[in-house]
Amino acid sequence: MAERSRITMDRRTVLQGLGIATLGAAALGGGRALAVTPGPGPLLFEPKVEQAQGGLLSVAVDARMASYTLGGQRVAMRSYDAGPLGRTLRLKAGDTLRLTLNNQLPFDPLAYLCTATPVPGDNAPRGFNVTNMHLHGVHVSPNSPADNILLMVRPGETQHYVYDIPKDHPPGTYFYHAHFHGSVALQVASGMSGALIVEGPMDAIPEIRAAESRVIVFQTQRFDALGVCDDYKTLMKPDSQVYVNGQVRPVVRMRPGEVQRWHLVNSSHFENVTLTLEGHGLTVLCYDGNPLPKTQVLDTLRLIPGNRADLLVKAGAPGLYRLDGGDPAGVVAYVEVAGDTRDMPLYAGALPPVAMLKPIAEMEVGFGRRLEFGMAEGPPSLRYTVNGKPFTCADAWSIPLGAVEEWEVYNHTADSHPFHIHVNPFQMLSGGNVQPGVWLDTVELPPFERIRFRTRFADFTGTFVFHCHNLQHEDLGMMQAIQVVAP
Repeated sequence: MAERSRITMDRRTVLQGLGIATLGAAALGGGRALAVTPGPGPLLFEPKVEQAQGGLLSVAVDARMASYTLGGQRVAMRSYDAGPLGRTLRLKAGDTLRLTLNNQLPFDPLAYLCTATPVPGDNAPRGFNVTNMHLHGVHVSPNSPADNILLMVRPGETQHYVYDIPKDHPPGTYFYHAHFHGSVALQVASGMSGALIVEGPMDAIPEIRAAESRVIVFQTQRFDALGVCDDYKTLMKPDSQVYVNGQVRPVVRMRPGEVQRWHLVNSSHFENVTLTLEGHGLTVLCYDGNPLPKTQVLDTLRLIPGNRADLLVKAGAPGLYRLDGGDPAGVVAYVEVAGDTRDMPLYAGALPPVAMLKPIAEMEVGFGRRLEFGMAEGPPSLRYTVNGKPFTCADAWSIPLGAVEEWEVYNHTADSHPFHIHVNPFQMLSGGNVQPGVWLDTVELPPFERIRFRTRFADFTGTFVFHCHNLQHEDLGMMQAIQVVAP
């Protein structure tokens, strides 16, 4: 199958052939074009890496409007540091991240009508130039100056964040993104996100350490004919385009026999990707930054919005291979295998255990919850709900620090909802199209189905949230606050 499916022409020949095929098809049947597989784009762009030194990473992130070319069109989009994707932040477990967020988005007088959290019943798109910062999946305090997503940074304002990464933090791939309730979907869909990598004992395994790292972030920027996105109508327009690091179908280069480590992030505001790499298997190390007990080899990997995965990929014979994102995304990238052979060992076996991810036994559980994701009202006043109510901080659930709980979440709607919780990961029991026992912070909640998981509320008191990571649903109310309190 691999031999039969491998594309053996060089990239220039492929591009020329596709162009001729498209022109020839247009000349037939009254201009009706035949379906062809889209050709490869430019070499993969990888954002600049900011590496912690001496246990500290200090970085400033500018939220600003930026003009650049995206998919062949000139756009003017909200961004981090004037590009389609933020820099990659790289730390070790035990390090401290000091992040300064400068809101340089245009002045908007309506921003001064916004409150940090909506009043009851007010869950609607708002504050498109108001922002803040969230470290998605990272186990840190939800209190200022750390991961407080209930504050607001208006245009012209600066916010200083300090995140102390625990010494036993799970190593793997995370990401940071804007999280002001009401503007989350529009800002993330504009490109306001970036990868964050935490290193740990797993990274010291020789075969993993020798693999070159690639950061691959899936995005779904949306814009109108003028190249801007300033309303939900533009955000929700039908479009299946998935960008990779701000590019259309970029090419990842590998040498025959080379092993690379891919840090995958689904930063889309709503789109799933179901990945297959033509002619190659995928060796999984981590899901959502949580290392597996041992490596797992898959042919297909599904990432819903908010999911991440760490993979090892060993290149096969020379050729051009498609990285397919499934329906409706189609081909999202290509892998070009060429050059001198570099036969590297592909690691397989046990991964160092993480104390935080110790399996949760039934006897450890002290409380259970059943909750429902649903909808209220209808267009044009559509609201999404948790337990029949749209989001408000007025009814935060009080949970004692150290509690261990089992949750069952039911989806009352015909939509799929990526369930995501801040601060603490959870261990799956059933549902979600994943194997029981896996640790995640984001899991699929299919239409009219249930998920069950267990979680520990460990280490941090404070107020944080869980919500649907279809970010339009979150902005429209599908979010619930939790207040962890000292017992």
